[in-house]
Amino acid sequence: RRSSHYCTSGSELHRIRRSTLRHLSRLVAGHRAATRRSDYSRITLSHTSRHSMRAVLVLLALAGAAQAFVAPAARSAPKVVAPAVFDDYVGGQGAFVKDYNFDPLGLAEKAPEMVPWYRECEIKHGRIAMLAVVGFITAEYVRIPGDMYQGMSVVEAHNALLKNGPMYQLLFWIGMFELIVTIPAFVATQNGERAPGDFNFGMGFAPKDPEKFKLKQIAELKNGRLAMLGFSGMVTQSVLSGHGFPYVY
Repeated sequence: RRSSHYCTSGSELHRIRRSTLRHLSRLVAGHRAATRRSDYSRITLSHTSRHSMRAVLVLLALAGAAQAFVAPAARSAPKVVAPAVFDDYVGGQGAFVKDYNFDPLGLAEKAPEMVPWYRECEIKHGRIAMLAVVGFITAEYVRIPGDMYQGMSVVEAHNALLKNGPMYQLLFWIGMFELIVTIPAFVATQNGERAPGDFNFGMGFAPKDPEKFKLKQIAELKNGRLAMLGFSGMVTQSVLSGHGFPYVY
């Protein structure tokens, strides 16, 4: 029995040993297979990574080569707004709209060096027109003594003065005065030694505050512009209607 028991025990040990060896061989085979798969994965990933890196490098090289054929974008210089010729002058202020500068022919932009003289002419013509409006209406009611100035309209009196000669004397003396005064005024204005229209007359009544003085300048300009238009309309209407003030039919 003992020998049988030993024999049985020995066969069982042998079976256990073979089973253990078989199990170990399976583990080794599995480990080797896993190792081969892992190596293959690493190789595949490495191969793929190398291909991806190579593709990225090729694309970067192509992008750089393409950029070489593209002209560099010009940097836009900062815009500098040049000062307008009207910035140093008053007269463009509107009552109901923003500032305006009426120059349809663009004379100020074409010859900015002449703008001071343009302003001189505008002020002078405005002042003369304001005096003319007052004189034109006054002559309807007040006449110089003498029969030759009575019984006629202002327009007819103008034509009579042209025939009799006094109008030519006025033209001569006023023309001489203009030459004597205007030429030095023009030179001084163009040299910047004198403000346009400044004859230093009546400055004792001018406001000391610069803002209030500016308002007075605007008022003079606008009244002068209105007077130039008004006088033209008064003369035209007087000739067309043949009547005096208010020059209507």
